[in-house]
Amino acid sequence: MLICLGIVNVVTPANSINFQPTSHTEQEAGNDVTDLLRSAYNALEAKKFDEALASCAKAIELNPKEYRAYALSGCAYQAQRKLKSASEAFAKAIELRPDIKELYLSKSQIDFFRNAHEEALSAAKQAVKLDPSYAKAHLMVGTLLRWDKQRQAEAITAYETALSINPQLWSAYDELGAIFESANEQKRAEDLLRKGMARDPNHMAGRFTLGRMLVKQGRLVEARELWDGRISDKDHTFPQFIELLKRAENLKRATDGLAQKPNDPDALIEMGMAVMEGDSWVADGRQQRAIEYFRRALTFKPNYARAQYSIVKAYIQIAAIFSKENENVDRELNILRALDIKLAAELDDYRKNYKAGLTGPPAPAKLDQEAAVAILG
Repeated sequence: MLICLGIVNVVTPANSINFQPTSHTEQEAGNDVTDLLRSAYNALEAKKFDEALASCAKAIELNPKEYRAYALSGCAYQAQRKLKSASEAFAKAIELRPDIKELYLSKSQIDFFRNAHEEALSAAKQAVKLDPSYAKAHLMVGTLLRWDKQRQAEAITAYETALSINPQLWSAYDELGAIFESANEQKRAEDLLRKGMARDPNHMAGRFTLGRMLVKQGRLVEARELWDGRISDKDHTFPQFIELLKRAENLKRATDGLAQKPNDPDALIEMGMAVMEGDSWVADGRQQRAIEYFRRALTFKPNYARAQYSIVKAYIQIAAIFSKENENVDRELNILRALDIKLAAELDDYRKNYKAGLTGPPAPAKLDQEAAVAILG
């Protein structure tokens, strides 16, 4: 998906900023504004966002109708994650130049990030209205509608339109394929994702989305082939494909091992650890299920420190979400301390450092060169 801004990565030729002064005074003012816009752009490129905003403010003071200064301000605010201010800046640029489709798409992308979905959808649709062949705007409409179960037909139409206009919108294959999969249209999803891979010169479009789907279906050999055939590790979906694949492979290996040795303490522990693997922000009872395997291992090998260690680790993960479980951590940790003080100390550190939940905001997104040139003139 094309997401917002990053004009700092686009080279804007100096002579592309044009003014048509009608007097010497206006010519001087125009030159000053041009210099300020260049300064703002250079400051953005150097990640000096406050300086960029200051230059834009001076340019607006000299020429209140200079829409490019508002657009550059929007970029600076977005880079600072001041998304409301960024949206307002692009709204002002649109007010001054309502004929530039890229301004609407940029505003839509920012509004999407700040969860103002109706505003984002309105802007994306306006971009489509200005240019029905604007593939990236159709893609944005699809992105905004894909999670609305009542409007997924519209989302599908938007994605298919985008791809019919530009078959090289690689992210559209992933997003549309995910819609088909969620609708339990597995074959349709797989066919589309493989089509994306075939069309992409790098054979990456749809690869990881297809891999996730194959993991869910238990087709682990095929999923591993997809991973091994990659040319890039970049995966912006969490949990990442490789993590899901490793977990599934570990679970199968542990399941096979336990089937061969159902009363082996180490096989039971391996099974429990495989069951317990998962995303830190998901509470799905997997730790409780794992503890059953660890306790069963203790019935075959009492006072087995490795099994007790695993029980404590599971409770620490549970307690990171449900604090009342700290009583269980304390109790089980004391038992482990009596068995192996070094392992207990290791889990003391683990308890201090383990965090449940998502951490960190998404990285700033980027605007492509085509849009930047269109916006900056």
